[in-house]
Amino acid sequence: MSPTLDTVSTMARHAYISRRDGRYLFRARLPACLAVGSKSAFRIGLRTSDQKVAVRRAARIASWMMSVKAAEDPKEALQALWPRLQALAVEPVRDEADFVERSAFQETAFIAQYAVRMLKLKPNEVVPGWDEHFVALVRENGRASGTLNKAKSVEGQLERKRLEYALANQQLVMPPPAVAMQNFGTAIPLAPVHPVTGESAKYARLKMSDVLTRFLAAARAQGIDGRVESEVAPIVNFVISLLGDPVMLDLNGDHLLTITRQVAEIPLPKGFGQDERSLFFRWSTAQQGGWVRERNGQSVQLKRVSQTTLDGKYSPGLTAFWKFAVEHWFAYGPVPPFEFGTKLNRPAAERDAYNEDEVLAFFGAPPFVGCKSIAHCWNSGDQYVQGYFFWANLIELLAGMRPSEIAQLRCRDILDFRGEPHFRYAPFALEDTEKQRFDPQPGGTRGKTGSAYRWIAIHRLLLKLGIVEHRDAIVNAYRQAKIEEAGGRDRLSEEQLAAIADEAYEQWLFPDWKVYVRPKTDQIMWSHVLTKACTYGLKKLKIHRPGLSNYSARHFFKGLIDDIEGLSERSRKVIFGHSTKGNVSDGYGPKVISEQQSKIVQQLTDRTIWRLAKVLLRAKRKAERAELQIVDAWKADKRTRDERLQAALAKRAEQYQ
Repeated sequence: MSPTLDTVSTMARHAYISRRDGRYLFRARLPACLAVGSKSAFRIGLRTSDQKVAVRRAARIASWMMSVKAAEDPKEALQALWPRLQALAVEPVRDEADFVERSAFQETAFIAQYAVRMLKLKPNEVVPGWDEHFVALVRENGRASGTLNKAKSVEGQLERKRLEYALANQQLVMPPPAVAMQNFGTAIPLAPVHPVTGESAKYARLKMSDVLTRFLAAARAQGIDGRVESEVAPIVNFVISLLGDPVMLDLNGDHLLTITRQVAEIPLPKGFGQDERSLFFRWSTAQQGGWVRERNGQSVQLKRVSQTTLDGKYSPGLTAFWKFAVEHWFAYGPVPPFEFGTKLNRPAAERDAYNEDEVLAFFGAPPFVGCKSIAHCWNSGDQYVQGYFFWANLIELLAGMRPSEIAQLRCRDILDFRGEPHFRYAPFALEDTEKQRFDPQPGGTRGKTGSAYRWIAIHRLLLKLGIVEHRDAIVNAYRQAKIEEAGGRDRLSEEQLAAIADEAYEQWLFPDWKVYVRPKTDQIMWSHVLTKACTYGLKKLKIHRPGLSNYSARHFFKGLIDDIEGLSERSRKVIFGHSTKGNVSDGYGPKVISEQQSKIVQQLTDRTIWRLAKVLLRAKRKAERAELQIVDAWKADKRTRDERLQAALAKRAEQYQ
């Protein structure tokens, strides 16, 4: 039986319905737990001329208020409204009556969360996920309100009438309610219709493992170098094993709380073998056997993953996966805020810049001033080796380039720009520069962001140490080898010689820099070997200050340009390869380094650089006087014959053809 005005008044004391300006108004006294200041009653327009519809909607509002009235405090009221908010937030407005109900609920929920805030609490602290769901509800209600107002305008009514007259004698297929609401402001058919048979459901009930399979396939189609398989898939597989591979549409708050608690309990790989490194195996081992593990006759103390891993790897990984699931109707939205961490997880360590003593100690070590051999570069000797380790660390220190950017430089990437030598870091070949397009060529350069592609001024010290001569030696050696293979210059045409020259400049600038490729995913880890070498060097030199790593050289460079007076923050971002899209003001201006900015970088100096230059140039002069034996490290090509690297590059090249 349909409710009446009397039943509404019975369900909510001091409630009544009145009609004004062609719509019904519902007014009721708020429960005591929600009455805040003068906000002791609330009123909402039911926006309908049908009294029966108004009464039904008012009865439902009254039932919500009765459930809220039973609560002893605002926190309980919020918890009472939470199930209905979850249901409404993920569904679109179906029709005008549904919009009335959702608007009424929005008003009730707003008062409830306001009362909670008056207790100096956040709604998310009382009900995790409240904020995201409430925002989703408000946005959908706002969209529907605009659509309804448009439909009630003169233009909207004319459009409906025209359609009615045009299709009065035709049978139509009923449009989906969401489409009908968007176009006509109503879900009621405008003419006699026959519903579509066999219409598929909006959401697909898939297990989490099936959604992961689709997610990985979509990532591979986008051409990502195994990054998803190596960084996202492990944490998603952990959740699948943890929850028993549930259907994603069945996940609820308890599942999310379980994920939040247990992800922070994953141990580090230390203490596990290569075949025991799955996240779930490590987690289950710690849960079942405690945090001390016997391995190879020794006791190993297991440690939880750091906050850096939680914030920089696991949280973004799950967020990306969940976003994909929500966008493709495999899970209800919005995406949960994956925030992990306890007091037992080691906090994130801040990277720090080298200080003067550390710069002189590290760059005054045997790899830079004279070592025993390439294989024993940390032992003093009479060999002068300007290999990848020598150049990469100095370029990072004096030009601020990322290690992965330095590793991808080719001989063609040292060019004169505005009359001065620069590194050109770009994803496209030189001949495509004038086309003004960032279109990666086969095997093209990868950058962290679009802002990473830039011109980088080469510091005077790098020029004096011979970086250009290093490039020329590789180019000339390649040319000479190709000409000899062809039987001499006389046997080659001008076009063939030009082609050989182009090929020569496409050679790697640091061919002796071995590149690590992940075995299962073929992800190219450009800076992996350099990072390990620097970590070893810091331990060898007993430089143990917290925050120091290979990236400390880039932080040192940032400190240099920060200390320059009169250099704008935007100029620092352009030089450093950071995005200038943070605000409207930074979005304006040159997109490449200016002549003034280039001169600033080329001539950067302070007491540390002055002392460093004396150390490095003294060693170079000794090599030129034959007091040190010069070793051409670039001749030890570790890339051309690396089958795994070449296969990964070939696979990447296919993505651009």
